Amino acid sequence: MRWEEVEPVVRELLDFQISSPEEFRSFINRVTDFFDQIEEEHAWLYIKMTVNADKEEYAKAYEEFQKEIVAKLKPYEQRIKEKIVENEHFAPRGYEHMIKVIKNDVELFREENVPLQVKESILSRNYGTIVGNIEVDFKGEKKTLQQLSVYLRDPDRSTRELAWRKRYEGIWEVRDKLNKLFDELKEIRHQQALNVGFSNYRDYMHRLKSRFEYTPEDLYRFHEAVEKEVVPYLVERTKVRQKKLGIESVRPWDTAVDVDGKILKPFSSVEEFMEKTERALKRLNSTFAERFRLMREKNLLDLENRKGKAPGGYNHTLPKTGAPFIFMNAVGQPGDVRTIFHELGHSMHSFETLSLPVFYRPHRMEVAELASMSMELISMEYWDEFYTDPEDLKKAKIEELEGTLYFLPWCMTVDAFQHWIYTNPDHTPKERDEYFAYLMDRFNPGVDWNDLDEEKKTRWFFQLHIFEVPFYYIEYGIAQIGALAIYRNYIEDPEKALKDYQRFLSVGCSMPVDEVYKTAGIELKFSRDYIREIVGFVAKQIEEIEK
Repeated sequence: MRWEEVEPVVRELLDFQISSPEEFRSFINRVTDFFDQIEEEHAWLYIKMTVNADKEEYAKAYEEFQKEIVAKLKPYEQRIKEKIVENEHFAPRGYEHMIKVIKNDVELFREENVPLQVKESILSRNYGTIVGNIEVDFKGEKKTLQQLSVYLRDPDRSTRELAWRKRYEGIWEVRDKLNKLFDELKEIRHQQALNVGFSNYRDYMHRLKSRFEYTPEDLYRFHEAVEKEVVPYLVERTKVRQKKLGIESVRPWDTAVDVDGKILKPFSSVEEFMEKTERALKRLNSTFAERFRLMREKNLLDLENRKGKAPGGYNHTLPKTGAPFIFMNAVGQPGDVRTIFHELGHSMHSFETLSLPVFYRPHRMEVAELASMSMELISMEYWDEFYTDPEDLKKAKIEELEGTLYFLPWCMTVDAFQHWIYTNPDHTPKERDEYFAYLMDRFNPGVDWNDLDEEKKTRWFFQLHIFEVPFYYIEYGIAQIGALAIYRNYIEDPEKALKDYQRFLSVGCSMPVDEVYKTAGIELKFSRDYIREIVGFVAKQIEEIEK
C-alpha cells in the first residue's frame, strides 16, 4: 500500500456530498470500509513483524507503513471527523453516541498540540530504550531486568531476594535519567492541557478519553473502596501465604513464588493446547468453539514460544479477513491457559463487532478488557480439560481468583499517583517519590517493606504506562470488577449470563460505557458497598474451592 493509492481515496471521502440521512449513512459506511482496508494492511505488517522478530526487513516494512501511511493520514482523519460533525443534522437515529464522541475529539483538537504530541511520542519511547538496556551482574552473569524477573519465582528465598535487589540496583543506575525524562514528558503534557484551556493534564486526559460516564471524583471513590474493602481481605490472604511458606513475614520477593512447590502442567504440546482449548470452548458455547476452529483452519493462531518471535501476546482484528489473529508465547504453564482465554475474549469481540461502523468498534478499554477478563473467568468452569487432577484444578482456580483481587491495589496506586502528579505539576522528583511511598503504604496488601524505604519510593520506575501511556491503567481495574460481576452472574445462572455476555460483545462501543455494562447484565459502579459485594463473592468462591 502506497500513499499515492491512499490519498485519492481520502480526498474522495472529503469531497463526498451529504444532504440526507441516507447519504450520511453511506458516508459512514465508506469511511468504515476505507479504515478497514488500512487496518487490514497495518495488522498484517504488525503480525509479520512480531512473528519474525529476528528478521529486520519486517520491522522496516512496519516502520515504513507508520511513516508513509499512518502519519500522513492523521490530519485527514481529523478532517473526516470534522465533516461528520458538520453534517450531524443529517445523522439518522442510532448515531447520537458516535456524534458525541467525535464532536469531543474535534473540540479538543489544537494545531499547536500536534508537534507537542509528536515530541511526546518520540520521548516516551526512550523509556523502553533506557530500561531495556539495563544489565546487572547476577551470580556471575549479565542479566536484563526482564531476565531477572524469572528468578522472583525461584523456590530458593536467597536467590529471589538477590534477583529482587538487583532489579533495583539496575533501575537506580538510570534513576536520574528517568527522572529527567519524566519531567520533560510532564511539562509537554501539561502544556497540551493549557493549550486546550484546561488547568491540568488530568482533567484534559479524562475528557480526551471521552470518559463521560464517570468523573475523577468517582475514581477517588474507587481508590477508597479498594483501600477499605479489597486490601483488608488481601492482608488475610497474605498471612495464608506467610504460613504456607513458613516465614516470619512476606517480603516483596516472596509474592510471586509458588507456595507449595507444585508446578502445574496444563499441556505438553501446542497441538494438545489447541485441542483442549477447543473442547473447553465447546462446553462453554458452540459458537465460540466454531470460531476458534475457523481461526485454526485459516492459520490465524501463532501460539507456541520459539526463537525469533516477539515476546507477549495479543489479539489483532483483521476486518477484511473477517476473523482475528491470536499471537502468544505458550510454554506449557498455567499462565498460557489464562492468556489464550483472555485473547479469545478479544477475538469474540472482534467477530461480533465487525459489522459495526469503525467508530463503534471496541476502542474504549473499559469495554475491550471486560470482554477478555470475563472470558478468562467464565472459561474457568471448564479448565478440567487442562487439569484432570482435582487438586491441580483447585490450585489453578484459586490462583486465578486471587490474582483478580491482588491486581486492584496496584492498579489504584498507579492511577492515584498520576492524579497527584498532574494536578500538582510543579512538584520535585523528591516529592514525587515520597508521594508514591505514601500510596504504597496506603494500598499495601500485607507485604513487609521494612528497611526498604528507597525501593518503595522508586517502584513506580518499573511501570511503563506512567511514562508511555498516561492515565491508561484504571480501565483494567474497572473491567476487572465488571468481569467478576459477570462471573458471579454466570455461577448463578450460566445460560442467562452467557446470553448477556454475547449481547454485550455485539454492541461494541455504540453506547456509553455504563449502558454497555448494563447489556452485560452488570453495572458500572465504584461504591464501597458494591466492591464489598464483589470481594465477598470472590472470598466465598475461594473458601468453597479450599474445602
